[in-house]
Amino acid sequence: MLSRIKIAKRIVEAMNMKSGETLRVSGGAAAQDLVEEVAIQAMKKGIDVSISTSRNIFIKRLYDEIPIKYIRRTSKIALKLAEVVDNSIRIDCDDPKIYEKISHNKISASHESGLPISKIMDRRNVKWCLVGYPTQELADYLEVDFSKLKRFILDAILVDRRVLMKNANVIKSALQKADYVHITDDYGTDLKLRLVGRKIMASDGYISDQDKKEKDIGLNLPDGEVFTTPLETYAEGVLISPKRADIFTEKMIENIKLVFENGKLNLNKTKAEKNEKIMKNTLKKSLALDKKKFPVVRTTNPAELGIGLNPIINEVIGYLLTDEKIFGTIHVAIGKNCNKAYGGKSNSSIHWDFVTNKGVNIEIIRKNKGFMLMEKGKLVI
Repeated sequence: MLSRIKIAKRIVEAMNMKSGETLRVSGGAAAQDLVEEVAIQAMKKGIDVSISTSRNIFIKRLYDEIPIKYIRRTSKIALKLAEVVDNSIRIDCDDPKIYEKISHNKISASHESGLPISKIMDRRNVKWCLVGYPTQELADYLEVDFSKLKRFILDAILVDRRVLMKNANVIKSALQKADYVHITDDYGTDLKLRLVGRKIMASDGYISDQDKKEKDIGLNLPDGEVFTTPLETYAEGVLISPKRADIFTEKMIENIKLVFENGKLNLNKTKAEKNEKIMKNTLKKSLALDKKKFPVVRTTNPAELGIGLNPIINEVIGYLLTDEKIFGTIHVAIGKNCNKAYGGKSNSSIHWDFVTNKGVNIEIIRKNKGFMLMEKGKLVI
């Protein structure tokens, strides 16, 4: 009981909501107790709250039984809700294995149906938070001990923000001086990105009033990273990611080699030892959707560079909410980065992050001179 209340209070605190604001809290039925506790803690602060939960079997039946034309259709109810909600909290506890047998076409249709909703929420600066939640089903899917998963999520959520910001300020200061960033590791990563003129942001698990002014209105829990938008048309080299779930099917892709040339992925050279075909199918489906929806296609261009800060999480397990926060890793996303916080210029139906192994080297390059920010995953300035 105490742990649930403590986590719920931390989530509500992170959103920095004011009395009279509206909040939607959603999640899987496995997190029903936490969804309700978040709602109670928010209502105590004068927040107008709506909650929604669904069982895994409902999600499975939805994709199994509902025709694709209806899945593709944007919900009128969701559109109306997007016009009135000020805050959105999602407790992530669906069983990933549900999505493994769902067709790419239906998942792509679902993504398409959500684009108008996302557009409204972006326009209205709706604050949002995606919260990790440990379940035995998730632990089994990731092939990790439940106790480890619980520590990586719940203990990491409760890390003191001051601990995160101490290193964040050092990293921000270095990146603000960068024209280019050169990332290498012992696993084959050798990637150069351009940063000149881009805003550098720190995510410390709290949406401050200053964050709201700067339109930095989203966060994950657990949190802890410094991130920015590299120049979308420049990326050269290779990024090695040990594992990443496919964003459509949730099937685990392993030992991924992303090859960037002329500012975007070379799909012919991009490889994976496990589930490469699924990864490329998702990229092709997303490219097709973006060609239909956006005048400039940036599906496979660099969208984000992030540097992990959380000291509790120390191992890539294939769960993005924890992986991208590991101190000593970086992650690069492709796709969308044009929301107001990021300050980027690419629109896309996807934002797909890939995390390196722990132990990266980060070189800051300015006016053709370089200095090291991180060596073997440790700060050196």
